[in-house]
Amino acid sequence: MWDRFVIRRKMNSFARRIGWTRAPARPIIAWITPTSRCNARCRICLYHGTDRFSDSDFEHMRPEVYDRVRRELLPGLNEIYLSGGGEPLLSPVTEQILDDALGSGKKCLVVTNGTIIKREYLERLVRVPSTIRVSVDGTTPQVFEYIRAGIKFDRVMEFLDTLKEIRARGAHPNFLLQISWVVTRSNLEQMTDCVELAGRYDVHQICFGNFVLDGGRTDEFALTESLMTQPEVVLPHWQRAYERGRELNVHVWPMFFDSKEKERDGGGQPNPALYDGVRIRQCPLPWWAVYVEVDGAVKPCCIPWQP
Repeated sequence: MWDRFVIRRKMNSFARRIGWTRAPARPIIAWITPTSRCNARCRICLYHGTDRFSDSDFEHMRPEVYDRVRRELLPGLNEIYLSGGGEPLLSPVTEQILDDALGSGKKCLVVTNGTIIKREYLERLVRVPSTIRVSVDGTTPQVFEYIRAGIKFDRVMEFLDTLKEIRARGAHPNFLLQISWVVTRSNLEQMTDCVELAGRYDVHQICFGNFVLDGGRTDEFALTESLMTQPEVVLPHWQRAYERGRELNVHVWPMFFDSKEKERDGGGQPNPALYDGVRIRQCPLPWWAVYVEVDGAVKPCCIPWQP
């Protein structure tokens, strides 16, 4: 028997397939941005890695905003993703969101830069079907701290050590630990090293992503480091990382590039680094999910700079 989440997902999937622009059922997934503030100044970040914004532009989600989210949205959700343009674990409201979500049996995904170690919540997340996604972007202090300015490589390794220790005492079989890695010219050579690091920390999955020039970035770092339109440069490194991941039982996600010509490899077969055997023609998430900004604004897309 299907539960209500499966029914709503199927209804909205059907609406997407027949071309409706409105979803007939309520969303089952929500991205919630608990804060736009961050303790890092990552050069790959549109918000905190450029001079476009000042500290006064950033804020934590106000309690009254979250109260409305909790009343009107939370009861109907199956999954909650805490992410956005800041570090979720900095926000005072994050603990309340986790209490409410975990207390009602919802799946949670927390994206973090790995600098804030709150053992109580790490313990709770590890014991339930949840996901912790840690942003890394370098396997040596030199590369890591160049890209992820303002935070120390050793602190993130301490975060991973803490998680490994907690998991050694018992973890839910559906708990997932992921590494998020934005591929740049500076860390390209360390993609396979990232898989080795993942193997040491029992990471389940690695999400290699592109440095997208979001918001029309034209600064020197972005133009020099982004390889979004150069899959021929990235794919050999991805392939080696993928193969090493298979040996270590670390799943390396496929990558997507802004190049129609690279949909197939030299033999005419679907390129696994682009689609992993699946041709995604249309993102389904606007029909299943909703994105809640830090000020309570609601969008149908998880890409913040989309209108």
